[in-house]
Amino acid sequence: MAEENDENEDGADGENAEGEGKSKPDIKKLALFIGLPAIILVLALVAGGLFLFGGGGEDEAAMAEAEAAEQALAEAGPEILSFEIGQPLVVQISGSGNVRPILTLKVSFEFTDPAVEPALEAGMQRILDQYQGFLRELTPDDLAGSAGQHRLRLELLRRTNLAIAPAQVDRVLLTEILISQS
Repeated sequence: MAEENDENEDGADGENAEGEGKSKPDIKKLALFIGLPAIILVLALVAGGLFLFGGGGEDEAAMAEAEAAEQALAEAGPEILSFEIGQPLVVQISGSGNVRPILTLKVSFEFTDPAVEPALEAGMQRILDQYQGFLRELTPDDLAGSAGQHRLRLELLRRTNLAIAPAQVDRVLLTEILISQS
């Protein structure tokens, strides 16, 4: 009889537990399955609305202000002058074996000081002499890629500034560069 009471109590508890589960949903489960997705949906809608409609005017105003400042700086900054060597430099460079590639190079200079142009005209023979000795020792591999051309610009700038010192050129531009096999 004691065993029957235990079974009835367990059975009754089981029935009550099942009955309560069906009639009374658990609040934690409701919060997880209904409340959490609802909160995520609301946050996503708010973020989407801000992305589409909010803050656009500030970015455009900042860009317009930056462009105006850049234009004012360009107008107030020094004028960039240029000087181009008339004839292209044609030099036979080092090659492998019996092959002697020919380098054709056209160079121009940029500077801001107007006193540099007379110094360039007066020192052109020294500049070309500096270039010839340097360029003859180059190989096609030395000129390959953007890194090779960057190193070439830097070396030509250094040699130009040494030849026309105390005047200084700001940039050397390679307007034409061609390597052909002879």
